[in-house]
Amino acid sequence: MVFTTTSLFKGIACPQSESCKLTNCIFAHDHQPKSTSRQPESEQQRNATTAGSKEDAVGPPLKRRRVTYDRAEDRPPSKADLIRSELTQSRNANAAKAAPSPLGDQRVKAPQSLKRSVSPPAKTNTQATSATTIQANDNLVDSKATSTHDSTSQQKLDLNPRLISNDPAGHAKRSVYLKHLHGEMVRLNMQLVERKDVHFKVGLTLQNHELVQLAVDEEETLAREHGGVYGNVVKNRIGAYRKMNSDEWIAHIKSTPVFAKKQSPSVQRHAAPDPPKVIDTGLSPTEEVAVAAYLVADDQKSLAQFGYVPTPPTPEQAAEAAAAVEASRNYEICDRCTSRFQVYPQRNVDGLLTSNGDCRHHPNRKIFPQRTKADTGPKEPYYPCCNEAVGSAGCAVTEHHVFKASSPARLAAVMPFIITPENDRPAKTKRGKKVKAVAFDCEMGYTTLGLELIRLTAVSWPEGEELADVLVRPFGIVLDLNSRFSGVWPEDMARAIPPPPASLPPQLDGSTDHTPTPPPPGLPIVDSPCKARDLLCSFLTPTKPLIGHAIENDLNVVRLCHPTIIDTVIAFPHPRGLPLRYGLKMLCSKYLGRAIQQGGERGHDSLEDSRATGDLVRVKVGEKWKLMRATGWTFVQGRLVGPAAPDDGRRGSEGGLGESLVDKAINGERKRKKRGVGADGEEGASLASFLERSKDTGATADGKLSHELSVAYLEDETIGSDK
Repeated sequence: MVFTTTSLFKGIACPQSESCKLTNCIFAHDHQPKSTSRQPESEQQRNATTAGSKEDAVGPPLKRRRVTYDRAEDRPPSKADLIRSELTQSRNANAAKAAPSPLGDQRVKAPQSLKRSVSPPAKTNTQATSATTIQANDNLVDSKATSTHDSTSQQKLDLNPRLISNDPAGHAKRSVYLKHLHGEMVRLNMQLVERKDVHFKVGLTLQNHELVQLAVDEEETLAREHGGVYGNVVKNRIGAYRKMNSDEWIAHIKSTPVFAKKQSPSVQRHAAPDPPKVIDTGLSPTEEVAVAAYLVADDQKSLAQFGYVPTPPTPEQAAEAAAAVEASRNYEICDRCTSRFQVYPQRNVDGLLTSNGDCRHHPNRKIFPQRTKADTGPKEPYYPCCNEAVGSAGCAVTEHHVFKASSPARLAAVMPFIITPENDRPAKTKRGKKVKAVAFDCEMGYTTLGLELIRLTAVSWPEGEELADVLVRPFGIVLDLNSRFSGVWPEDMARAIPPPPASLPPQLDGSTDHTPTPPPPGLPIVDSPCKARDLLCSFLTPTKPLIGHAIENDLNVVRLCHPTIIDTVIAFPHPRGLPLRYGLKMLCSKYLGRAIQQGGERGHDSLEDSRATGDLVRVKVGEKWKLMRATGWTFVQGRLVGPAAPDDGRRGSEGGLGESLVDKAINGERKRKKRGVGADGEEGASLASFLERSKDTGATADGKLSHELSVAYLEDETIGSDK
């Protein structure tokens, strides 16, 4: 095997010394003394050496050996080194001639950096700087930054297509198209300059570098978004510019980022946001409730796999879950950092509530970046809180690990579930009006028992009037109020006030007392989640719609099974279906034109969220009513009447309560008789005669009769509302 011996024996003298006849010896040879390495040999010495070598040579002449040097300074200068030294000397000589120093070499000129102001600047006045001075300084800095940016972009920007991945046509063709685009833009801009009737020319006419930037940006956009048909699209765009007149060019310029950057900063900073969309369903509140009945979830049992609890767990199941928790010695998995830790519900001997130290986690959920056609490689998910990739160390540290129990049996072990009880006298609004439907939202915090209720808010629907907004004292010891999202902070719990006594009568309409009352120092607080649930149920009946966004989370934390729910997650479904769902913030921005949850670090507001949820349902009611009206549905004397079509006595797959409409009407009649309403009244007589006529004529299978019965059922809760 042959191996390289380069530089392995260069430090060892050759054993053959001067008699070594190898062409490339691996040992060191020192033929020239170091003192004469830089001195060239004379002609006589070279001749004498050549003659002696000829006389002493026994074989062929030896090849010239490579000369090595122990130090870099021993090596003779090369031609490149000589050229560099000459250039340096010439530059120094020119600089000395241009700026001669009166003191010669005795004094060295101080650099300019020593004359700059230090940071922070010296304090010259103890008083605060005036607002006018601060504003002037800010404007000066902004103007300098703007001018610097403009000059830099003007210098660097070139009429050259930008390099992108998956180039659709190649650099040569793209350059041709770009020149045509730029030429048409220049022509239109010159026409605009020559016009005499156009005002504000400073904002509408563009400079050369701005036209170049506009053309380069548009060509890049076309190349990225229309790679497959880039040639056709860019040709059509060039043709559109050729046919464009000055007015169309002005409208186009106003929509470009180049024009927006030229506007004054004050106009951009204080621009008013778009007003929220006006919700107009074309229906009265009572009619909206009637149409909303067709948005009720059909079958909650089919939704049990996604976290909905249609029926309460049995006491045996709850006891079994509690025994399992005790057998596991309260070991849990952290809901944030996925670490395993132990919970001490009553604190351990060291006074700790959880084990395994602090919790280091990412507060926001990971995001999967959206892929485009130009993306060839993989795109890794990341955390928006710190823009770090998944798998990186957490950016937030909290004192305790937290957990969340999701099993219905385990939830029932902490607080049992109930079904919404019958309520003959539901509570009314603060103005004394009857509640047609309820929209509510809950905020949760982490305790030693899991995720518990800490705030409950309910509003009437569709009016949006506040019914209840209370803080809740949980059963377990608080580990983390989750203030970043719940909006409930420790100071809110500290300054909470007791709830008002239930014996006080509500303020009725027409009252003369309009004295403004001062706002309370804080929200009222109730002693337990059970009392908060009782407060919510005081406004409900089993048939009254309960509205929420991802309502299974709110119902589970309240431990309530309600048979009539409207969930905006189901009303506005995700294209891929559950468990994927749209967020409330996105739905409000899209359908209401409203920005919610803008509190930042202060968290969410459950009152704002509950009203936004109710407004989303109103939008869906308007859409539903347009479809129903197009198929023949109408309101006749306050009754929802549909087209005459065969029906099986049920409301259909869209409503999905599943009970016969005749039975519902009869049950509603019985309820009214129990309350003393309708026994001898006009409404009760009309309904009884209606049912009698249906039996005599045998028209129970008729579609019109079924729809009128559905109206009778829906008007069950509206009868006697004025009493």
